[in-house]
Amino acid sequence: MSPAYDTREKYERWHIRICARCGRQAAKAANWSDGPICRTCFDKATRTHGSCPGCRSERLLPGRDASGMPVCRECAGITRDFSCDRCRVEGPLLAGRLCPRCTLTDRLSALLDDGTGRVHPPLAPLFDRMLTMQRTKSGLAWLTRAQPRALLQDLASGRLALTHEAFQQLPNWRTAAYLRDILLECGVLPAVDRQLLLFERWLTGHLAAVATPNTPGCSTASPPGTNSANSGPKPAKDRWATLRHTRPGSS
Repeated sequence: MSPAYDTREKYERWHIRICARCGRQAAKAANWSDGPICRTCFDKATRTHGSCPGCRSERLLPGRDASGMPVCRECAGITRDFSCDRCRVEGPLLAGRLCPRCTLTDRLSALLDDGTGRVHPPLAPLFDRMLTMQRTKSGLAWLTRAQPRALLQDLASGRLALTHEAFQQLPNWRTAAYLRDILLECGVLPAVDRQLLLFERWLTGHLAAVATPNTPGCSTASPPGTNSANSGPKPAKDRWATLRHTRPGSS
């Protein structure tokens, strides 16, 4: 509640309304021709596209006509402009009156900048792949997290080598595995057996744990289907023997 309202009653008197579309009592996000609109219905309206029954144009349909059909803002008498200031596409707007895709473009451009003011050339396929993703909102949410941002900046600057071996050494393996999957999809990293990479990662950590069983936080549990009585410190040659039998063509 804003400090301008010293009581809840004042806040509710100014902002809480019955939404004209869903019937819920909630804070209003807009007051259009069909009545007050809650935030949920407002977000839905700014993502509704189609053919306007009033003017027959293909565009955003945030309003409602007398029968409740979605119509464009002009036919609904809505004065708010929903066009992105850069690409002019109608839809939800974020900071700077930019659409989600233009916002994602700016954030990726900054993260993948190699110091020359442009995207690091080897990462151009990753840049294009993320800009064409169906759910732009998910991409923006992912980039708000510190680990993905740090990984992208390290790749762009060269602090992190663009190799499977370098990704295997990263401590935040879940985030690294997700990013590596995207890099594999767009051809930035060479094709490889993903399951084998994950197993190698697990095996390295497991052998390190059993070699130092008193290390806090380290698990010495055997993988499913193995005999725990046979577990214990294993030499490096055992790691190679295990991996050799998991690779295609091994006997």
